Amino acid sequence: MEDKIARLRTTPLLSALPEEHIRRVAELVQQRSYRQGSTVYRQGQLDTSFYVVVSGRLSAWIRDERGKRRTLNYLQSGDSFGEHSLLSGDRRDVNIEVEEPAVLLYLEKRDFDTLLAQHPELRKALGLHKLVRLRKVPLFGKLSSEDIQRIAALMGRTHYRRGSTIFRQGELSTTFYVIESGRVALLAREETGEERSVTHLRDGSFFGEDSLLTGEPRGTTVQALEDTTLFYLSKRDLDMLLREYPSIGRVLRMEVKRRKTMLTRRFPWQREGEVLIQLSRKHIFAFIRSLWVLIFPLLALVGTLLLASTFDWADSLVYLVCTLIGAGTLALVVWLFVNWRNDYYAVTNKRVVHVEKVILLQESREEAPLERIQDISILMPGVVAKLLGFNDLGIQTAGATGRIIFKTIGNAAWVRDKIFEQLDLIRADEETEERETIRHKLEVELGRVEGELPPTAQQEELPPTARTDLSTVAEGTEPFLVDLLRRCRSYLVPEMRVENHGVVTWRKHWFRLVDRIAAPLLLLFILLQLGLAAALDLLPPPARFVNYFWAVFLLGVVVGLFLLWYRYEDWRNDIYQLTDDRIIDLKRLPLGLHEERREASLAMIQDIGYEIPGIFANLLDYGNVVIETAGREAVFTFDWVHRPRRVQDEVFARMDAHRERERDQRRERRTHELLDWFATYTELAGEEEGKQQEEAE
Repeated sequence: MEDKIARLRTTPLLSALPEEHIRRVAELVQQRSYRQGSTVYRQGQLDTSFYVVVSGRLSAWIRDERGKRRTLNYLQSGDSFGEHSLLSGDRRDVNIEVEEPAVLLYLEKRDFDTLLAQHPELRKALGLHKLVRLRKVPLFGKLSSEDIQRIAALMGRTHYRRGSTIFRQGELSTTFYVIESGRVALLAREETGEERSVTHLRDGSFFGEDSLLTGEPRGTTVQALEDTTLFYLSKRDLDMLLREYPSIGRVLRMEVKRRKTMLTRRFPWQREGEVLIQLSRKHIFAFIRSLWVLIFPLLALVGTLLLASTFDWADSLVYLVCTLIGAGTLALVVWLFVNWRNDYYAVTNKRVVHVEKVILLQESREEAPLERIQDISILMPGVVAKLLGFNDLGIQTAGATGRIIFKTIGNAAWVRDKIFEQLDLIRADEETEERETIRHKLEVELGRVEGELPPTAQQEELPPTARTDLSTVAEGTEPFLVDLLRRCRSYLVPEMRVENHGVVTWRKHWFRLVDRIAAPLLLLFILLQLGLAAALDLLPPPARFVNYFWAVFLLGVVVGLFLLWYRYEDWRNDIYQLTDDRIIDLKRLPLGLHEERREASLAMIQDIGYEIPGIFANLLDYGNVVIETAGREAVFTFDWVHRPRRVQDEVFARMDAHRERERDQRRERRTHELLDWFATYTELAGEEEGKQQEEAE
């Protein structure tokens, strides 16, 4: 027992406890032996025990983003590990392997939690709540447990009331904050002097890291949106710690730089207010696997050498051919490497995105809003994946295929956790906003604040009908010839994208029209050449067949012109539309022969993707946009649309705006229901009070 107490007293987690508390812990500790080469636990395993090394040697390692093994630390007699899972119950974030036969003391979480329940003073003595919070802060993710405990010992705790300002943009404050509970808003001042909301942060989030390490002025203003409790760390205290432990500073600076790069990096598809949370690429194995094509230049090289030896080629010719094959092989390797680097998987605060590019040949992008994700699974595709530490991450929605797969990534568990973390933040923000809406409505009802102007009083634009009437009048005032020319141009050369009164209409790319009318044009060209040759007596028909020839010629021209018009009209009639609340796929055959109209609400869309299928599609910028819904008509395909990237972005933007309107409407309905409940309750309470007064009289 005394030996256990002595060893526990040297662990950073328990070193600050008084003798009586350490003795209680020692009574629960057990001992276990491990053979060389065995594993104490693996990354991702649900093992929640705390360990102290009595003897032996162990290694702690992880798989990095490329799937390579990276050793973090070696553990020997007197070292301890596993505090994070003991305190938080989270899965293991490292692998622990036994390098030399070892004896370990271990404390199971269920025994530890029972002890904390029996002795609440232990929780305060250990500062457990603070440690749990700090371990979940990404900024401290690469620090050891001992370093996190050293930082936790320096952190204070403060409270801000709803509406108060924590610091302002431009201030020289150098304090770092971690949110224990509550919610804050980050505001940025624009050139006009007005402040706009950048983002909201809540429990477990942090801010102020730049000023903590660099001493630079604040880049934003931070205000408490509700009563908020914060842990704080001053630059002065951190600098004192870094003088004693400079390795902490190096890790923190690297993490701040990485986080800053991630937050400021922008892709063309990112929208305003959309922040990149995680960016992953395929494992290096995907590149190595693609090198199988090098077998062809290798065969060419072997064939060249065999031919040279057989036919006694000159050395200069052999050298030239081998050089060309080598240059081509090098170019192929570079192309394969760039092609591997072009593919990536991204998680933002709004969606997950999968981008695949084959240079000049193909491009596709799949994406799904975070709210549409139903479950996430990690798949191990084979033995090689297990050995090299990469997996496939399957993201399931309710769409027809309903699956976006992040293939061959080495940090699948990390990406999964990031997605779930963002989902939790979205749900928490929705709940908070709903409470704020209800609070505001109640304050308006109670007369504490002034109500908002009715929507009609705030709208200065004319209604759509009025705008339509004005446009019709304007068109009617044009000269007849100008109006006729404009209408002819609109019919003969229709735009591939038109937006009118908030409705966006797309037609298929003009290259699709060329493909459709090529045969009628060829027929007309041949007929006209034959007719011209016959008219000029260059190739006259036999005399007895002249009338038949010209009859067939005229019939062929009529048929050709009809086919030309029919296929043009068929191309012109097929349109795709996007409104504020739905997507529409309209297919019509000329002459009213057939019409098919498919519609789906934006609320039903699960995921969106596009594909640019070849060289011509890349050069002319057309492709197919695939929209999967949860309805009966599950898949909508916008084929041959111009600028498919923009089409996908517009659909996603309208869908995002539609979700926001639906959330506002749900909050409004919820608020009115609660107000009705309160009004009814007040009415009943008044009636009850009146009855009691009558009985008293």
